[in-house]
Amino acid sequence: MFRARWSWILPLLAAVAVFSGVLVTTPPGFAALADTLFGTPRGALQDAAAYALGAAASLALLALVGVGLVCAGCELALRRLR
Repeated sequence: MFRARWSWILPLLAAVAVFSGVLVTTPPGFAALADTLFGTPRGALQDAAAYALGAAASLALLALVGVGLVCAGCELALRRLR
């Protein structure tokens, strides 16, 4: 599995797109990364940043696994057709 270049690049791109999409649509946005990594963790803003990063990471992981399984199935089907 994952011998073809597209079969491992596509899941990574999908996970990055989902992670970015969640951060774009969540109120702290990409500032949540800087707030969590370099800021002092206190207050409601930090709670929102942690929630946004947790949601983005969990959905990106689901996208990575889901698209990875689909790509593995497609690659297996293509290999059997040849």
